[in-house]
Amino acid sequence: MSEIGKIVGLLGDEAIEKQIAAAIVLGELRAKGPEVTDALAKKLDSGIPLLQHHVLEALARIGAKKALPRIFPLLAAREEDVRKSAARAIASVGEEVVPVIRARMATATPEEHRALDHVLALLGGKDAFTALLAGLAGSDGEAAKSAAIAMRQRIKEADGNRRRSYLTETEKFLEKQTKSKDKKSEAAMAAAIKILGYLEDEKAMTTLLMYARDAKSPPSVRQEALIALRFTLAERKDAPKVVDVLLECAGSPDRTLAHTALHTLGSLNLPSTAAVTKHLEQLVAHPDLERARFVIDQLGRQGGADAAKVLVKLMSAVDRRRAELAAQALTGKEEAVPLLAKALLETEDADRGWMIRNVLRPSAKKMSPAVRKQLLEQAIEKLGDSARGWEAMLDVVRDADPDAVAKALRELGHKLRKKGDDKAATVLGLLCRTDRATDDDRYLLASLELGKSAKDTRPGARATDEALRQLSTLLSRGYDLAGALRKDRAVGPEEMYYLGFHFVEGRHPLGRELLSEVVKKAGRAKVGQMAKNKLALAPQAD
Repeated sequence: MSEIGKIVGLLGDEAIEKQIAAAIVLGELRAKGPEVTDALAKKLDSGIPLLQHHVLEALARIGAKKALPRIFPLLAAREEDVRKSAARAIASVGEEVVPVIRARMATATPEEHRALDHVLALLGGKDAFTALLAGLAGSDGEAAKSAAIAMRQRIKEADGNRRRSYLTETEKFLEKQTKSKDKKSEAAMAAAIKILGYLEDEKAMTTLLMYARDAKSPPSVRQEALIALRFTLAERKDAPKVVDVLLECAGSPDRTLAHTALHTLGSLNLPSTAAVTKHLEQLVAHPDLERARFVIDQLGRQGGADAAKVLVKLMSAVDRRRAELAAQALTGKEEAVPLLAKALLETEDADRGWMIRNVLRPSAKKMSPAVRKQLLEQAIEKLGDSARGWEAMLDVVRDADPDAVAKALRELGHKLRKKGDDKAATVLGLLCRTDRATDDDRYLLASLELGKSAKDTRPGARATDEALRQLSTLLSRGYDLAGALRKDRAVGPEEMYYLGFHFVEGRHPLGRELLSEVVKKAGRAKVGQMAKNKLALAPQAD
């Protein structure tokens, strides 16, 4: 008996381990002969998965053609290793097995159909690929999808000629299915389009765009076309025709299709065209907030003047949530500065004004001088008229040009004071809260506060008097308070007495000086007599 014969003999041994070992060795030796094939084939009926697996692997190496009747049933085995080994063994026969597979597909169960598709994918030749496509028409959705996925690896390994062949065959199949009224054609078309994507061939672009755009096509087919476009585009970022189709799909009533389009859009540059801008404006206003959110985020990442235009416009929209999303997307975008400034000038909504201000402030210095001037003038006008909306404008300009803001507030404060307008104190208060305020500005504010004071000389009342606090601070800074008070027409004997009384009580020399001034100017008037009496009783300054 030959050595090979001895090994074949071990296939009949009672020990399963020896049978497995014999199958492995025969496969490694690529032993030939009908007695080898027959002996291995008989072991496929053993019902022992591990043994079946190794026998199938051996047959794939030696030749499985004669064992095919026993191998095909194992495509539906419970164990995955056995199923995969059976597929490899059948594929090892080559394209001549394709007619057999076609015949079996006619009556195959969904599980068997899926397994046969896998075998055809492993074969990968033209006949096998044509058979796989034909089989898609009889498959359910999952089976057709699995068949397409099974082809992916074979496509990766294919050379240029084979890929072109796959493209031609797939497009012919799709054309045929498009004309079919078979309900199963939807799944078949979706799977075929998936294969087009795996080919990563720009020549498939026209076909994919056609199916993606076709509103009569089932959503699943259109969705697969969009996904396939991602593969076809590869690393390309500029594809205007694709963007147009994706924007159309993004507005689809089918939410899944729309989100697929949006995710694909996320990897592309958006052209600066009126049509694209119009589509984007429609999408950010879409009732589906999540859809709008995605587009807003994409616009923020995209950048550019056109994207900024859409986002700034959205900040003035009725929907506050969308406006907030747009504000987040615009943060730090310098190209949006002129548009934001214009929006701030035009908005009548004070709350939206604050929202725009928050986005604009970090880039306020990027505004042109003309725009800053316009914002400042409008803010000052609104402030003077007690209209809403000046705060946001003034804040933005202050960050860009604090000196100009201080000057404008000072001029407005003086103007209002001359008119006797109570708003003068508010304006000068704003000025004095900045680091551009002078002591003269602070005095003017204190003078206005003094005019509103009750001038109650009791200690408790004086302790809470804002005018006294401000004037005392100026005095401590070395400001010529006496000189300012003498020049101030708004400070009469009553005010002078009140201040003199306060400073005398604090043992400051200015108190006696002011009271003496009252005695001198008021004469025999009541306030003059009060000042005279206070001087007589007042303690000497420290």
